[in-house]
Amino acid sequence: MPLPDDRFTFERIEKGAHFALFAVFAIGVHALESLLTLPVPWLRLGLSHIVTMLLLPFYGSSFVLGIFLIRVIVGSALVGKLFSPGFILAFGGGLAATLAMIAAFRLAGRVLSFWGISLVGAWVHNLIQVFLAALIIQQASTLLLLPYFLGFALVTGSVNGILTNRILAWKDS
Repeated sequence: MPLPDDRFTFERIEKGAHFALFAVFAIGVHALESLLTLPVPWLRLGLSHIVTMLLLPFYGSSFVLGIFLIRVIVGSALVGKLFSPGFILAFGGGLAATLAMIAAFRLAGRVLSFWGISLVGAWVHNLIQVFLAALIIQQASTLLLLPYFLGFALVTGSVNGILTNRILAWKDS
């Protein structure tokens, strides 16, 4: 019978269980969001970024990035969009947004509420997606959509940030 070692501590097992639960939750949000119909087919509400923001105060950057990677890869596979142009846009924009939200939380988390952090993430997500779309279809005119996407990001980022603030305030009460 193998002897237990320090790799299997209660804290590590607990963190692994938390990772699995949050990953499943994030994948579920990702899959449900893909079912929502919006007036423009490629626009999304960014609800899965709420999961990212909820994790920022409690877990490290690698944990949050891991949840993002699992969410976008498994979520895209579940909805049949893995490695499609939509996946490339979601992955690129989501990775940039996640990194931007981590940076905003670390650098200004004491002065920015999650409304501000969410706006940073939404704007970065949409900015990167429009640039990636312009590269994929090789049309610089795609950049003309940027003001519309950034306007949409203002709305969705605000809603997601306010929801995150409310969830965290509810948790503390």
